[in-house]
Amino acid sequence: MKVFYFFVITLTRLIFKVFYGMRVYGHEHYFKGGAILAPNHVSYFDPPIVAAASPENIHFLARETLFRSWFGKMIAALNAHPVQGQVNNLKAIKTICGLLKKGYKVILFPEGTRSKDNTLGEIKPGIGMLVSRSETAIIPVYIHGTFKIWPRSRKFPRFFGRTAVVFGSPIHWDDYTDMDKKEAQEHIAHRLASALEELRKWYESGADGNPP
Repeated sequence: MKVFYFFVITLTRLIFKVFYGMRVYGHEHYFKGGAILAPNHVSYFDPPIVAAASPENIHFLARETLFRSWFGKMIAALNAHPVQGQVNNLKAIKTICGLLKKGYKVILFPEGTRSKDNTLGEIKPGIGMLVSRSETAIIPVYIHGTFKIWPRSRKFPRFFGRTAVVFGSPIHWDDYTDMDKKEAQEHIAHRLASALEELRKWYESGADGNPP
């Protein structure tokens, strides 16, 4: 399974670099151990480009129905895990927290759905709840360029474009342990929204130095 993951991610990385000029920033913000990778979400390309840009294997969630055929075996080999219904149901929460406590990186889109206009939507407070339950961290991730290549209004992606993935400073649960849990979850959601906006501005202003 690790060999298959390595092969697919290496091929994906090559495709994004050759056809979409992918640039990656902020690997210095990565750390060992479990964490949620929390990107903005505008395109079907977002999960594979984050995986291709990441310096280590990451894990995904996928609808349980996708695992009922040969396709399920393939995506399971790519670190996909089945969930029923919404990501915020109890079983999905247990799956996510279990992965985080094992030290894995899990990609979750905090807006819950793809943006229609390339702007950041409301960050759901549930991501703060996952951080509090797992006592881990969030790594904000800004994705640039995938909206123009494959927005939700297009059936197929464009063949060329320019993309970038920017990893930001982690948001650690330890910074919020003195707060009421509900208040902490709301603060984490607001901080994540601010972090994603800061990463966007940093990249669009020239990507000078290390990302915030």
